[in-house]
Amino acid sequence: MLQIHNIQITYRDIGCICGKLPIIYIHEVERSAHYSNNFANQMTFTIATNHKVFLEEEIYIKLVAAAEEKAIRYNKMWGKREEEGKTYHTRTTFSGTERVYWYGETKGFLTIAFFQEEDTYNKRMRNDYYRPMGCVLNLQACREEAQAQRDRSVALLEARVNGHLAVTDKITANNLKLGRQNLIEGNVTGLTKEGEEFQVYTQMMWNYRYGENSANGYLTQYVQFRSDRRGARQEGKSIQQAKTEAEKQAKRDAKQAIIDQKQLAKWEKFQKLPVQMEKWLDKEIKRLGQLISKEGIAEFYAQAKRMDYTFDEAWKIKSVSRDIETHNALRNDCRHWQNDETGLKALFDKGIDTRNKLKEMYGV
Repeated sequence: MLQIHNIQITYRDIGCICGKLPIIYIHEVERSAHYSNNFANQMTFTIATNHKVFLEEEIYIKLVAAAEEKAIRYNKMWGKREEEGKTYHTRTTFSGTERVYWYGETKGFLTIAFFQEEDTYNKRMRNDYYRPMGCVLNLQACREEAQAQRDRSVALLEARVNGHLAVTDKITANNLKLGRQNLIEGNVTGLTKEGEEFQVYTQMMWNYRYGENSANGYLTQYVQFRSDRRGARQEGKSIQQAKTEAEKQAKRDAKQAIIDQKQLAKWEKFQKLPVQMEKWLDKEIKRLGQLISKEGIAEFYAQAKRMDYTFDEAWKIKSVSRDIETHNALRNDCRHWQNDETGLKALFDKGIDTRNKLKEMYGV
């Protein structure tokens, strides 16, 4: 298996002031990895640890240099402004001339010191973001960005190689090496399930985006890989395809689990509905009965006389009686469902899963 010997990376002058690059020493680093041919159980390709280390350092050193260049430029510009007796910079826009507000630069890889101004409202001093004093590198932010870019590069390489490996293939040798500028190149050798040999060749390329064209405003180093498989043909689904499908299935399962959880909570709430509905229906049936009682009919006649219209007693009694029947039918079913969970669940599974839907079903 992979063995890496004597890797030691030392960082000095971490708190450097701009104008002096951090000195990065890499002592007695074994740039080549020793591999045995005992890969019988390895089916998925993963990048070697020393390759990750050098990828990160290549990205980090160039990113620090880009941030340092910007810091030097800013410090000279801000110093010249102070020498001229000015407290802010201006720039021309479509709407005219405006002062430059520097707060956005604090979100990058520079630690900026600003002149202070009095906040009359809070009675304390605050940063004047129109008047920066100077800046130094934020090496921690540079390191984190380098690690993030490294992780993307590693994921891309592993995806490319695994895209050429079938799920039944076995890796027998990893011959990828670090070349000039820490470019990874070489091949991975393996055997098919029938014992036929193949090689997956890959060659890495750097692709740079500078300044405003980059994702972080300083330098983004994109890694690209050319790759192909030679020898025995790939049969069936690739490891990368299986991995992608597994990730998609995991997302679908997680989404379905949330849906199932919500549906379970909804069912638990719906189970209590027959008891609640029975109480409400009792009150409604009683109220409807009062409408067609002797007193209720008399009130309808009195109302018709006050508003000067003709009251149809027969129609009213027939209409209210029909409403009482539908309410009573639902009440009887609610009483039945209190002892028939299977029937209630069947109704729930058909989509009658809320109080309003149940009322609509019976025309209540």
